[in-house]
Amino acid sequence: MQKNELAKQIRSLRDEVKASIEQANNRVSMLEERMASLEEGTNTCSDGVTELEQQVAELKHQILSLTEKTEDLEARSRRDNLRIFGIKEGREGGAKVSTFIAELLQHVLNLATPPVIDRAHRTSPQTTKAGPNQPPRAFVVKCHYFQEKEAILRKAASEKLVSKDGDTIRMFPDFTQSVARQRAAFGPARQILRQCEGVKYGLLYPARLKITTPDGVQQMFSDPVKATAFAKGLMAP
Repeated sequence: MQKNELAKQIRSLRDEVKASIEQANNRVSMLEERMASLEEGTNTCSDGVTELEQQVAELKHQILSLTEKTEDLEARSRRDNLRIFGIKEGREGGAKVSTFIAELLQHVLNLATPPVIDRAHRTSPQTTKAGPNQPPRAFVVKCHYFQEKEAILRKAASEKLVSKDGDTIRMFPDFTQSVARQRAAFGPARQILRQCEGVKYGLLYPARLKITTPDGVQQMFSDPVKATAFAKGLMAP
C-alpha cells in the first residue's frame, strides 16, 4: 500500500511538472510570436524612417533650389534700383517723388539732363517716419535704364555729393538682404585694406572680394575670414 501511495504521488507530481513545463512552453511560444511581431514592426518602422529621411533630403534639395531661384529673381527685379541715403525727411515736400529724385540727381551729379526715374519711395511707410534723433530713411529708386543707373553709381563713387539743402548724399546698389549680409561680412577686411598703401580692392557681385597687391598679384576671396587674414598680412610691420 505504501508503494502504491508513493507511486501515485510520483505520478501526480510528474503530471504537475509536465503541466508546468507545457505552460512555460506556451508562454515561450507566445513571447517568441510577440518578439517576431515586434521585429517585423521595427523593420517596418525602420523602412519608414529611411523613406522619410530620403523624402526630407529631397525636400531640402528642392527648398535650396527654390530659394536660390527666388534670390536670383529678386536680385534681377532690383537690377535697375539704387538706394539713396542722407536726404532729410520731408525734403521732397509735396512734389512727385520720382521727379524730386530726378532733379536732385541732376543737381548733385551735375548732369545735363535729369535721369529717367520710373518710381521712387522711402524704404518704409510714412507711418514709421524717422524720429528727430534718427537718421532719415533711405530712398529706393528704380531707374528706367540700367546703364544710366550704373553711370550714376560710378560718378557717385568718385565725388562727394551735397544737395542744394546741404544734405550729404550717398548712393549704393539695391541688394537683397541675403546679398547685403554677405557683402557686409567683408567689412573688417575692407577696413584693414584701406590702411594698406598701394593695395587695390573691390567687392564683386554677389559677395567676392578682389584684392590686388602693390606688385600686381590678384587674389579673390569668397570667405570673409580668409580675406581678413590676408589683409592683415598686407599691413606694414
